[in-house]
Amino acid sequence: MAAQQAIGFGVIGAGGIAGSHTQAIKDAAGAELIGIGDVEPQFAVGLAEKHNVTAYGSVEELLADDAIQVVNICTPTGTHAELGIQAAEAGKHVICEKPLDVTLEKADALIAACREHDVKLMAIFQSRLHPLYAKVKETIASGRLGRVFYADVQLYWLRTAEYFAGGGPVSWRGTYKFDGGGASMNQGIHSIDLLQWIMGPVASLTANLGTFTHDIETEDLAVVNARFANGSFGNMVFTTSAYPGLDHNFHFFGEKGSICLTNAGVVTWRIQGDREEEEEQEMKSGYSARMTAAADPTVKGWNGHQVQVEDMVAAIHEGRPPAITGEEARHALEIACGIQKAGKISPAPVTFPLD
Repeated sequence: MAAQQAIGFGVIGAGGIAGSHTQAIKDAAGAELIGIGDVEPQFAVGLAEKHNVTAYGSVEELLADDAIQVVNICTPTGTHAELGIQAAEAGKHVICEKPLDVTLEKADALIAACREHDVKLMAIFQSRLHPLYAKVKETIASGRLGRVFYADVQLYWLRTAEYFAGGGPVSWRGTYKFDGGGASMNQGIHSIDLLQWIMGPVASLTANLGTFTHDIETEDLAVVNARFANGSFGNMVFTTSAYPGLDHNFHFFGEKGSICLTNAGVVTWRIQGDREEEEEQEMKSGYSARMTAAADPTVKGWNGHQVQVEDMVAAIHEGRPPAITGEEARHALEIACGIQKAGKISPAPVTFPLD
């Protein structure tokens, strides 16, 4: 059987997270990195030279290249939808960094454009594909914990003043226009997605947002109380002010057991049964805590970006949707927007779907 032709990828955006995307494409089976473009073309040159690929003189030039079938959007969040729509109109499949954009209206426009032009839209929420989080979801869905009545996440990270001052030709991080929010919208969005993916939809929430250690528009601390549609309670805490950069924790408490995770490792896995101690030791041995981006956003562990690139390649060849579609990614953005609304506007609980 003849080997399938590699799928050509182009990356728009050359700062920050673009390095993870370009390396993931280079490492992914069935993918080929064709080139890199940026709204400021000079920023694409260094990354293109590193990978010995084309640096395009404009986004339009990249989109005109027939060798590119998939475009990865790696620009400031508030530009995701605009550039993704351009790519869809050019007939390119789209991989969009998290979140889809800073508002639901813009995200919906991107989803609609990809649907209209019959191209695939994948959102980067690579934690869903991590074997441990997939195991947690499977375990809870199977009913082994009984009714899960409480779930939470705590993300105690640190981001420096230099982090917010950098990130491209303008300081976009920590701004409402381009970041959409602070610790909850940017750093916390993966955790928001995992929590709702595992526990089901959020029905309502309240939030306190504050800015304590950074000179930014958006919050560096978010404390959220949530109620899930199934009646369970939840809590979310996200901060970028925890010196020197601490842990990322999840807790799930059910009638028949508890699961507690720290930094993608198992701390507690106790489910009532004949083998509960043995199972816990197996889970601890199989999933130990790893290096995290607690203090340094460039720290990389499990290469979820590569897994998602390979899934997009397979989705194209197999004629199916990618593992994490735009519609799926919208859920986390809606909750993140709800947190902003609750923290800034509404003293009463914010309910979903948002108006």
